[in-house]
Amino acid sequence: MSNLQWVIPPSVLTHLARAAGDRAVVVLLRHSVRDELPSGEAGYTLPITDAGRELAHELGALLQGRLRTLHTSPLPRCVQTAEALRDGARTDLPIIADRLLGDPGAFVIDGRRAVENWERVGHDGVMRHLVTEDDALPGMARPDEAARFLVHHMLAVAGATPGIHVFVTHDLLITAAAARLLGQPLSPKDWPWYLEGAFFWREGARLCASYRDYSASQPSPLCGLTEPDVSAFALRELAATVGLNSGARCFLAGGAFKTLLTGRPPRDLDVWAPSEADRQLLLHALRERSARPLDARPFADAFEVAGRVVEIPHKVEPTTLNARVARFDIALSAIGVEHGPDGDGAVDIHPLAAESVMRKQVLLVKPLVNWKYALVTLERMRRYAAELGFASPSEEEAEVWRVFDAQPPEVQFGMAQRYSRVGTGGFGVLEELVHRAPHVAASLRSPETGSPPFAKPQL
Repeated sequence: MSNLQWVIPPSVLTHLARAAGDRAVVVLLRHSVRDELPSGEAGYTLPITDAGRELAHELGALLQGRLRTLHTSPLPRCVQTAEALRDGARTDLPIIADRLLGDPGAFVIDGRRAVENWERVGHDGVMRHLVTEDDALPGMARPDEAARFLVHHMLAVAGATPGIHVFVTHDLLITAAAARLLGQPLSPKDWPWYLEGAFFWREGARLCASYRDYSASQPSPLCGLTEPDVSAFALRELAATVGLNSGARCFLAGGAFKTLLTGRPPRDLDVWAPSEADRQLLLHALRERSARPLDARPFADAFEVAGRVVEIPHKVEPTTLNARVARFDIALSAIGVEHGPDGDGAVDIHPLAAESVMRKQVLLVKPLVNWKYALVTLERMRRYAAELGFASPSEEEAEVWRVFDAQPPEVQFGMAQRYSRVGTGGFGVLEELVHRAPHVAASLRSPETGSPPFAKPQL
């Protein structure tokens, strides 16, 4: 390999020359030149060669003035490629590790099981499956859902910032994502060279993709609150946090599924146990995975693991997924997935969740089950609207205040106290409370500071 003369792939030069300067263009790029993998090994620590570093530096120079963000698989050869690209582009952009790009990557759910696929059919066999088949290999995600989510995520990271956004990864991810987004069953002759990549960008309401001589477009967004996407998201998040082998039955339910709409990581994951025995199994699994305990929460034990905040609520009822989903007052939170010890599960999506997306409005599920926390619900409605670019309809907000106004003073005081314990104090809820019920708002103020003692920092 050292005697070869490596060049930047011609397709990359062509697509860079064609990339419009007035929009964000995502490049899912294979790492630079490395030596051959040792026989029978994955070569996780194998670095790029000197020639590989020089080639990545050369490509970086071509990106000078155009490179806007730089993300990479955490594996060394990808990080080294990103460093050389950055040096060549003469920029000080941060290099951000992203485990959707590798270790394990968007297509791997359980690395210990997935490795058996490579042992059984080899790397080429795994690649062929990802570009031609619909079902999931053991320990891996369904290819179509994983590819769409990966591209959805990258476009969300790039946002509306015009320029080139590079995501350094491995040949498998590029081949599978390109094949799925282009609708082409790519064959081994189409698999990427070093520093070759697939290009993605938006044109109005469509998502465009190019790889080598292939181009295609399809309606955007790529992901939504559909049963396949919801199920795939839950499986990926549970595998990365509590694991799939805890022995516990559990429900992932709540607002985390907004990630399918935004492409951005969830604020936190609520993993509900239907029994105390299941709850203890989840706590044990988190400790076994070296999860870091966080400060006490009002209603849950909280941990940080795999870049996620996971909350395990203290309450262990209701005992069914449908009943759990029915406990949410915001339609976009009324979504859940059950995971069982044997991998069995179910999905429950409230019909108003899909209607919320269609109308681009944060809708309530009425009557409010958690009406005593109506002020918290109002704050969350407004936060959801800000995160998604949706509206928080005046008639939905009026329902919250109708419930509040209908209560006797002592109940209103209790609702305000619950808000101070669980809310953040943001999005104007406190100010409206002061205007509508000053006697109630006054009860929240601390004698020492004169401010409400909210549980979390104000947003």
